[in-house]
Amino acid sequence: MKFRKRLVTQTPECLTETSSQVLNVIISTLFALVFLTAYVPFSSTAWFQVGRGNYFFITLAFVGSGTIFLGLSRMFMNWLIKRIRHFALWGYLLWLFLEIMIIAVCHTLISFFQIQATDHSFGYLYGKSVLITFIALGVPYIITNLGILLKDAQRRMTLTRSDLVASDDEVMPQHTEIINLMDNNGTLKLSVKLDNLYYIKAEDNYINVFYQRSGTIASYLLRCKMKTIEDNCAGSSSLMRCHRSYIVNIKKVSVLHNESDGFVLDFEREGLESIPVSKTYSQKVLEAFNKR
Repeated sequence: MKFRKRLVTQTPECLTETSSQVLNVIISTLFALVFLTAYVPFSSTAWFQVGRGNYFFITLAFVGSGTIFLGLSRMFMNWLIKRIRHFALWGYLLWLFLEIMIIAVCHTLISFFQIQATDHSFGYLYGKSVLITFIALGVPYIITNLGILLKDAQRRMTLTRSDLVASDDEVMPQHTEIINLMDNNGTLKLSVKLDNLYYIKAEDNYINVFYQRSGTIASYLLRCKMKTIEDNCAGSSSLMRCHRSYIVNIKKVSVLHNESDGFVLDFEREGLESIPVSKTYSQKVLEAFNKR
């Protein structure tokens, strides 16, 4: 229940990934460019032009500055998210709203002072700018974000399926818990029975999965974020984060001992490394280990 509540209140990670932010800025810029160009013939206050004309360079400067502003805005957003970690969904939506309002103000100032539309008041021009900016940026914001969320939802649905065959060719009995692992593109790479899975280790931009295959220990490397794996495994009572670089199957742990620099987990199987437990996760790991 807490996990579901966090998903509702916290901005989905898929929306704040660098690739998603870049895609959002590119699509928004192109859509705004097309919309504003098409809007010009139907407005008495429009000055936007992409061909040769008196306002071509003003248009070029406005679009370039707007794109740079959006890029810097998203870079600052990502920096802030890394600092505070919990970035509420309402905060993300408010951020997008403020982006639109700031660009609307800039559009109004250009219209009123540079273009010198003296037959219209500043308030009238501002109202028109807010309207067209909400259409020019709001529409691609909505479409892009919904597309990203839909793709992420499809990936999560695939991860929770339990009717697949494990990578060691074992046919799974009904109700067997299966862990499906996908890469950053949403492509299924590994499907393994939970009872065969020992731990997952983060290695730069990859994860390395250690599991039992045909009676021996095997490993599988795929490009995926550890946070994505943690979120998708949150419903499992066995898989849990114990360190920034490790997710462990607590049922496979045979020994938990306290070292000078913290707790360490060991398995009965030979050839597996000892897993460190950071202070952040130590209490939860202890409770889970004692409840097995």
